[in-house]
Amino acid sequence: MKHLNKQYLLLTFFLFIAALFLLVSCSKMNTAGIKKDFNTGLSASYKNMEPGNVLLIMNNEVLNHTDIPVGEQFILANDGIKGLTEKNGYVQVGCALTISNKKGEVLLQDDDLFADKDRFKKEDAQMLKCTVNTGLPMQSDEDYNVSVVFWDKNGTGRIENKVTIHMIDMP
Repeated sequence: MKHLNKQYLLLTFFLFIAALFLLVSCSKMNTAGIKKDFNTGLSASYKNMEPGNVLLIMNNEVLNHTDIPVGEQFILANDGIKGLTEKNGYVQVGCALTISNKKGEVLLQDDDLFADKDRFKKEDAQMLKCTVNTGLPMQSDEDYNVSVVFWDKNGTGRIENKVTIHMIDMP
């Protein structure tokens, strides 16, 4: 009887190790979640590709508000990117931009801003950013929804950023 208990314990131990090995080997960046900058309301929902931080930048300064002067540009950025699939030392990333007004009317849509320049060395793709230009038909004292989607062209990773900006007159 003692011999059977020892075999049972040994079998259980090996099954546990095999299950642990299988779990570790199959968990290739299978993450999903949401990150948010509470100062600006900028959010990032992500799957299989994760940003460390999300931020808005204008004139080389990180913004803590969403008031953007009409005619200015700002950068929507995801810093500390993890999970891009590398092939031959490079990663490939897409970037789609949509700007709409509060009625849902699309003012600008580009399905892949990176179309002809989507290949980067992995170490150069730690911050994914999209420069957003403002101007006509945008109006001062109006709100606009900005959506930027980054995706891994070699894998299944995706980050969808959303923020509402408020246009102001030039200070």
